Amino acid sequence: MDSLKRMITMSKKILILHISLLLLLPSLTFAETFSLNLRYTSPSQVSSTDSNIKIGISNITDKRQRENKSLFGERINYSGSKDYFAPAGISVEDAVTGMVAEYFKKRGFQGKRVEKWDLDANNLKGDWGDIVVGGEILELWSDVMSKFMSNKHTVKAKLKIVIADPKEKRILLTDTITTSLEMTEPLFHEESVEKMINEAASSCIDNILENNTLKKILSEAK
Repeated sequence: MDSLKRMITMSKKILILHISLLLLLPSLTFAETFSLNLRYTSPSQVSSTDSNIKIGISNITDKRQRENKSLFGERINYSGSKDYFAPAGISVEDAVTGMVAEYFKKRGFQGKRVEKWDLDANNLKGDWGDIVVGGEILELWSDVMSKFMSNKHTVKAKLKIVIADPKEKRILLTDTITTSLEMTEPLFHEESVEKMINEAASSCIDNILENNTLKKILSEAK
C-alpha cells in the first residue's frame, strides 16, 4: 500500500512539473512564426518628378544562401528554442520587388512589372519599357537574441540593383549596397523587427537609386 501511495505521489509531482514547464516555458514546445509586412519606408520628404519615362520592373531575385527562403529572420528565446519571421502573404522576393516599385512610384515614375530577367543584357525585351530595373537579394535577415530583459536585434540587408536599356540591350548601372542595423530593447516587440528589416532594405534601395549616375540615366531617358 505504501509503495502504491509513493507511486501516486511521484506521478502527481511529475504531472505538476510538466504542467509548470508548459506554463512557464511554452517556447520549449511551441515555435511561433511572426507574419510581418515588408514594405518600402520612404524618407519624410521625397522629391517627385513628372517624368514620362516608362520603367519595367523585373523580379529582384532571391539569391540568399538560406535553406528556407520563405523566412527573413529568427528569434532565439531564452530557453534556446526558435521563433521565425516571414512576410505576410507574399514571398520575400515579391516583397522586395514591391519595395523597388514603390520607390519609383513615390517619385512619379510609370512603373510596370515585367517578366523575370536573369540580368543578362542579351535577354532584355524592347517592350519592357524605356529602362528596366532588376537585381538580386544577396542577404535580408533579422536575428533576435532574447534574454531576461534584453532583446538584441541584428539586421543585415544586401541588395544588388541592375538598370538596363532594353531597346539597346545594354547595362546602364550595376551597384550592390549592404546595410547593417543593431538595437537592444528590454522586451521583445515584433514591430521592432518589422521596422528594422524595412529600414535596412529601404536604405539599400535609396543608396543605390539616389546616386548621381541614376539621375543622369533618367535625365537622358526623357
